[in-house]
Amino acid sequence: MLLRLPASLHYPITVTELLKHPNDNVERFAPLFSYFYNTTVTEGDELGNEHQVDKTFPTRFESGVEGTLKSWKIKKGAVIASP
Repeated sequence: MLLRLPASLHYPITVTELLKHPNDNVERFAPLFSYFYNTTVTEGDELGNEHQVDKTFPTRFESGVEGTLKSWKIKKGAVIASP
């Protein structure tokens, strides 16, 4: 199984955990690894003021196909800048 990360992710991402191991069978939509990304969001307060705030969002990357995981080309702590 060879998967590539889509351009639609919020790069850069930081891998926090590999959830599957080499030779594991993987079902479609199964989580493969956990990661987080940082982005700036606009938040409002009770007075109607808006502020730009940096936020960190944890999430998981899910497999788009089923198959057997042969190997990882990433590791925990890796920062991936683009697909």
